[in-house]
Amino acid sequence: MTAISSPCINVCRMQDNLCLGCYRTLDEIATWSQMSDAEKMQILSKVANRSASAVENSAVVQAVQKKTG
Repeated sequence: MTAISSPCINVCRMQDNLCLGCYRTLDEIATWSQMSDAEKMQILSKVANRSASAVENSAVVQAVQKKTG
């Protein structure tokens, strides 16, 4: 079985306890190497949701800024 890779992209910038590069919390980053594959898959699912929310929120902000010019 192939090991599950970390979602880290080496853009390590924290905001409100969340990395803006990989969308993991500090706890998730710190414990990644000790997690089971099942736990890592759960975190990757959360990461995907967080990333999608961030993109959606960014699009909304840009639309509002464009309207208010």
